Amino acid sequence: MDRAALDSLARAFADAEAPTRPHYEGLFTYFLAGYLAHASPRGATARYPGMPSANGPAMDRLEGFSRIAPLLAAWLHGGGQPAVRLPDGRSVDLAARLREAIVAGTDPESPEYWGDIKHWGQAIVEAADIALALWLARGPVWDRLDPAQQAQAARWLAQVNGKRIPDNNWHLFVAQVDAVLAALGQPVDGSAMASHYERAKSFYRGNGWFEDGAMPGRPSFDYYNAWGFHYQLQWLARIDPALDARFIDESLAGFAARYRYFFGPQGFPIMGRSACYRMAAPVALVFAQAAHPEVVSPGEARRAVDTTWQYFIRNGALAEGNVTQGYFGTDARIVENYSGPASCLWSLRSLVAAFALPADSAFWTAPPEPLPVERGDFELQLAEPGWVLVGDRRSGAITIRTGHPGDPPLEPHRLTDRMLTLLTGKPRRPKNHAAKYYRSRYDSARPFCIDS
Repeated sequence: MDRAALDSLARAFADAEAPTRPHYEGLFTYFLAGYLAHASPRGATARYPGMPSANGPAMDRLEGFSRIAPLLAAWLHGGGQPAVRLPDGRSVDLAARLREAIVAGTDPESPEYWGDIKHWGQAIVEAADIALALWLARGPVWDRLDPAQQAQAARWLAQVNGKRIPDNNWHLFVAQVDAVLAALGQPVDGSAMASHYERAKSFYRGNGWFEDGAMPGRPSFDYYNAWGFHYQLQWLARIDPALDARFIDESLAGFAARYRYFFGPQGFPIMGRSACYRMAAPVALVFAQAAHPEVVSPGEARRAVDTTWQYFIRNGALAEGNVTQGYFGTDARIVENYSGPASCLWSLRSLVAAFALPADSAFWTAPPEPLPVERGDFELQLAEPGWVLVGDRRSGAITIRTGHPGDPPLEPHRLTDRMLTLLTGKPRRPKNHAAKYYRSRYDSARPFCIDS
C-alpha cells in the first residue's frame, strides 16, 4: 500500500474549503485501497492492523470485508463505474471483486469461509451488511452469480434465523437479512422477519427516538439512534417498500427535525458507546434530505457530512486506509471489547448513504448551506432522551446537558490489561460506561474522551 498516496487523498479532502464530489471520490478510493492492501487472496476477509476484539481473529477478518462491502456496493448502486483506478495506477473491478469475495466467504470448502452463524454471533451483524451489499449491487453482483452460487450465499445468510440475539438493535439485522433474501427471490421465513421488526419497533419512544433495547436502569439513548436504527430502517424501507413505510418515514422526519442541530463546524457532542463510529453520525440527515427536504435541505445535510468528515480527518482519524480505533487517533479507553481493527469502518455508513445517491442528486449538486449553529444560538429540549441541546453561534460549540450530576472521568487502559491482551490475544479494555453516559454535559468543543 502506497501510504504517501493514501495520505495525499485524505489530506486533499481535509484541506478543501468545501469538499466536492471528486474529493469524496478520493475518500472512497482511500478506503478501497486500504481494503485491498489488507485483503485475503479472494477478498472475503481483510486483516487490518489494530487492537483485537473479543470475537476472535476470524471475526475481525470478516469485518474487514463486511464493513466496507456496502460502500463498494453503494458506489455501483449510485452509478459509479465498476472499474476504479487506485493511486498506484491499478484498476479494480468492484463488481467482480464483490462476487469473488461473497462466493469464497459463503463456501464451506473455501479457506476464506466465514464460518457457521451461531447464537449471539457477531456474524449476525455482519450478515446484515453483506446482505445490504448484495441488494445494492444486485445487478452487477447477485444477478451475475450462477444459481448454485446464489443458493450458497442465501443459505449462509439464512442462518441468522432462529439464533438467540441481544434484545436491542440486533433485531433489525435479522429483519434486513430476511428482507434482502425475499427481495432476491430466495426462500425466507416471513414471520421471523416480521417478529424481529416489530420487536425493534417496540423500542420507539417518539419524535424519532428509539431506546437501544430493554436495559432497565441504564441509559439507552445515544448515536445508535442515527447510525443504527434509522440507518437500518431506511434500507428496510427501500428493500421492502410495503414494510411499515409510513412509520419509518414519519419517524425519520421527526428525528431529523431536531437532530440537524447536533452538527457544527467543529464536530458534534460525542457520548455513548461505539464512539469510534463517529463519522457515521450524520447519516440520518443524508436520508432525510431526500425524503424531507422541508425538514433538512440537501445543502444543510451535505454541510453536516462535509464538516464531520473534515473535522475528524484533520484530527488524525484515518490511518493505513482505515478509521482509527478511537475518537481522533487510537484510544483504548473508549473502544469496547466487541470492537476490532475493522469495526470502526461502520463510520463509512454516512458515505454509503451518500454514494448510493446518483451523482446528479441534490445532495451532490446543491451548494452547502449553513448549519443551525452557524445561523444562531439555540436551546432545545429533547424530551425522549431527557437532554437539553445548546448551541453557541460565536464559538460553534454544541453541548448536550444530560441532567446527571458530576462528571465521571475515563478510567485508564492499565499496563496489566495491555500486557494480558498481548499474552492472550483477548482484549481487556476499561468499559467506562459512567464516563460515556453519566456526565452532566457532553461538549463538541471539549470531547469527554480527549480532555479526560
